[in-house]
Amino acid sequence: MNLASLKAYAIDKKVPIVEDDVIQFLGDLITKHQIKDVLEIGTAIGYSALAIASFGCSIKTFERDEYMVDEAKKHFDMFDRYHQITLYPFDALTFDQHLGLFDLIFLDAAKSQYETLFNKYAPMLKVGGYIVCDNLHFHHLDPNKVNRHTQGLLRKLKKFKLFLENHPTFKTTFFDIGDGLSVSKKVSE
Repeated sequence: MNLASLKAYAIDKKVPIVEDDVIQFLGDLITKHQIKDVLEIGTAIGYSALAIASFGCSIKTFERDEYMVDEAKKHFDMFDRYHQITLYPFDALTFDQHLGLFDLIFLDAAKSQYETLFNKYAPMLKVGGYIVCDNLHFHHLDPNKVNRHTQGLLRKLKKFKLFLENHPTFKTTFFDIGDGLSVSKKVSE
């Protein structure tokens, strides 16, 4: 089994995973800026962590869903030959230990919690490092054609994008890659 077969497995089991162009974008970012230490929030079955590790990084990754934790462990045991990945089977929102400093933080978890997660983990990012948030377009859903819960989520994502645009210590760029990415560079403490 390799990453291609893990991707096929995810598609077969209907587990959402990061899109190919997002992996390529992250790989380019990692290579260009010589990123070594990554924090990922939301690992699911471990596909994105393994893909990121393939660019030579060490990764600490969170997953709170017990079934996904078991799946990720199984996949890390199979593929993480160089032991680059450390899995934290906890909810990143309530985790209360300092994990060190990172060159890159990749957020791909509960979209409604992005701002809270960003604020909680930004202090663990080195100056000059990046926070990348995935799925900011949220499938380009029309707020007028979804239920009230989804409308609330779309409002939170819109508010989060404004938060990023106006953040005093980050410079953010948005990309139409995958389902929408933001890349926020930490320019000061």
